[in-house]
Amino acid sequence: MQRRLIGTVVLLASIALIAVAGFSLLRGEADSGDVAAVETALRPKNPAPIELGPPPTTTLPPGSDDPDDVSEGEPEPPVIADPVGLRIDKLGVDAPVDAYGVDQRTGEMAVPDNVTDVGWYKFGPSPGEAGSAVMAAHVDLASSGPGVFFDLRTLEEGDSVVVSFEDGSESSFRVVARVNYEKDELPLDVIFSREGPPVLTLITCGGGFNRNIARYDSNVVVYAVPTSVDNLSPVDRL
Repeated sequence: MQRRLIGTVVLLASIALIAVAGFSLLRGEADSGDVAAVETALRPKNPAPIELGPPPTTTLPPGSDDPDDVSEGEPEPPVIADPVGLRIDKLGVDAPVDAYGVDQRTGEMAVPDNVTDVGWYKFGPSPGEAGSAVMAAHVDLASSGPGVFFDLRTLEEGDSVVVSFEDGSESSFRVVARVNYEKDELPLDVIFSREGPPVLTLITCGGGFNRNIARYDSNVVVYAVPTSVDNLSPVDRL
């Protein structure tokens, strides 16, 4: 009788531990912050099909085919230097950042082929410029283990992210939202937006892993905004 009682207690304790572990994982994958507000702020006012690649360099007036006949608008804002490093103290991340374009095989953003580096989408804004500055890295690789963004799903509203630039400067960002998107539901117009308030967008894989195609079914996306008073944006006031 005593052995049976001890066995029951051990079984219940094991179930409790499994439940706690499961809840922690779910908690890490759940949305954080006002995701809808970020999406609204970044979504282009005149939506068009998303094609990853270099943006057009000039805009001609209607009816014009003369490259020298370019409309004069608002002066261009100063260009910020390219990012070369990413630090997330909460996750123990201090990683190099390299510029990446489009993977011609898939039509998607190219990413590093290792678990230590972070890729910055070079055809979008640099962190701190208007629009969504995208950085992506692996959550893990079968051949290498956990990646630099393995714990990205645990970032929460208010956490700090620091970007360093090639000119030696640094910019601090504050996480305002985290969301887990199904891969076929990624809002590409938001994530790769070249307009709206400055937002740093961090992406990695998440959700369940399909061993048959060696692919995760979701993406973890973290949105962060500049913490500098001079760069306050509508998203910063959420």
